[in-house]
Amino acid sequence: MRQWPRLLSALSLLSCGGVSHPPYAPQATNALTAIELAPPPGRIETIPPRPPQADAWVDGEWVLRHGRWYWLLGRWVTVPRGATYSPWVVVRASDGTPFYSPSTWRDVTGAILPAPPALALATASGEGVVDAEGDSENTGRNIKTAPRAGARPGGPEEPPASSSP
Repeated sequence: MRQWPRLLSALSLLSCGGVSHPPYAPQATNALTAIELAPPPGRIETIPPRPPQADAWVDGEWVLRHGRWYWLLGRWVTVPRGATYSPWVVVRASDGTPFYSPSTWRDVTGAILPAPPALALATASGEGVVDAEGDSENTGRNIKTAPRAGARPGGPEEPPASSSP
């Protein structure tokens, strides 16, 4: 019986280590855009082994395009020199209005950079997502590439072509 606490402790330590993330920078408030509907819950991802040239893991995220949410798969990347990463965020105003900002990479001056290429991608659950009432959510497919840097949510560009079911 005494071995269970040790085993659980060891497993929790193992689950916390081994995945490094890019240097963090908070989202600017002027990057937030009002949206009609907050994203569904995140998808469960399996992180692949780290490629030798990768130095950071970027978690998967919901990306809003044309009023529909798409799951951008988590990925191993090489962080551009001096770059910081601002993860996607959804916040609510005091009246309950949701605001969204997609993730962004920025250089040392704060200018937006294109996302570094994925060196290895997560696999993610593709099951349907249900809301609190048990109704199916209208979400998109898992996608492998992000929209171009600086694109506004729901903007005119097409959803990324590279996807998986």
